[in-house]
Amino acid sequence: KNQSVALKKAMTVSKAQGTVTYAISSAKKGKKNFKKKFKINKKTGKITVKKGLKKGTYKLVIKVKAAGNSNYKTATKTVTVKIKVK
Repeated sequence: KNQSVALKKAMTVSKAQGTVTYAISSAKKGKKNFKKKFKINKKTGKITVKKGLKKGTYKLVIKVKAAGNSNYKTATKTVTVKIKVK
């Protein structure tokens, strides 16, 4: 079945101004890219691993974007997260 990881367990976001969105840039194990096997909720940041993915540790590169507001500009940061598939 699908396995999911909450945002709090994967990473923390602080001092973000405006709406925060999440997107996966890449998902790798060794040199192979498994981006299609991972899904991230744009609003909540919840990471879902699709069923059928083999056990192991995968490195995900996630883009976190804060929309900003009248006082702050838009900001983007890339975060590397390790996910263990059981």
